[in-house]
Amino acid sequence: MDDNALRYDDMSDKNLFIKIKKEEYETSGLIFSSHWHEQIQFYYFTRGNAVIRCNSRKFEVNANDFAIINSKELHYIENIGGSLTLYMIKIDLTFIYSNKADSIQAQFLTPLSQNFILFENVVRNDESLLRCVNRMIHEYFTKEIGFELAIKSQVYDLIVILLRGYVKKICNENELKSQLLLLQHFKNVINYIENSFTEKIDLEKLSKIAGFSKGHFCRLFKRITGMSAIDYINNLRINKAFDLLKSSDLNITEIALSCGFSDSNYFSRIFKNHKKISPMQMKKQSR
Repeated sequence: MDDNALRYDDMSDKNLFIKIKKEEYETSGLIFSSHWHEQIQFYYFTRGNAVIRCNSRKFEVNANDFAIINSKELHYIENIGGSLTLYMIKIDLTFIYSNKADSIQAQFLTPLSQNFILFENVVRNDESLLRCVNRMIHEYFTKEIGFELAIKSQVYDLIVILLRGYVKKICNENELKSQLLLLQHFKNVINYIENSFTEKIDLEKLSKIAGFSKGHFCRLFKRITGMSAIDYINNLRINKAFDLLKSSDLNITEIALSCGFSDSNYFSRIFKNHKKISPMQMKKQSR
C-alpha cells in the first residue's frame, strides 16, 4: 500500500543505504493511518507516548522504546501524549550483500532481505540496542568523514542484537505468499474505506470488494486489523473528526456529518469512548 505519511524523498542523500528522519508532534492524534510496507522499518521514540497497532496487536510505546514494523504488517501510529519525538529509520538490507556468496549471506542476510525473519514489534530496556541506534543517528546527521562506514558497522551490530534476542518467527516462502495474497485482497477494502468514510459504508459492499463472503470477510478483517470493520471505520472517522475539532470552525453536528456520522449524539458517544473526552470539551480546549 502506498504510504503517503512517510516520504523519504526529502531525506538526505538518496544514494545512501539508510534514511533517517526526525519527526516532532505537539498535539495528540493519528500520525498516519493503517498501511504496510514491503520492507522492514524502524521507529525510535525519544519523547512522549504513542500507540502502535501492528496487525491485531496494540502496543503503547514511550521514550527510549524501539519499534520494529516487519514486512507486510498492517500498522498505524497514534500520538497519545502531546509532545512526541521519534526517528523513522529505513534501511536497504541488500546493501550488506557481498559480491561473493558465503554461508553468512545464505544463513542470515538473504532471509533478512527477503523478509523471512520476523522480529518482535517493540524492544524496551536494551542498552546495547539504544547505544547502537543513537550512534547510527549521530553519524547520519553529523556526517563526519567515514560516516558511511560507521553507520554500516552499526547496522551489522543492530542485526546481531535483533537476531540474538528478538526473533518472533521464521517464515517459509508459502507463508509469506499467503500473507501477501491476503493483504492484496484487503488493500482495496482499506483504500475504499479511506476514500469513502464520509459516506454510508456497509459490510456487504466491503466483502464484495475483498472477494469473500460477509462472514468470512468479517473474521479475516478482525484477524488482520485487530478490530471489527465497523470499529475500524469508526476509528478512522473519529480521528478525522479529532483533526477537524482542533482546526476548523465547524460546529459539532457539521463535523459529525462531514465525517460520515448521521447522528451527532451517536458521534459524541463514540468520540468520547475513543478519546476519553467529549467533542465539545475537545473544541473548547482547542480554542
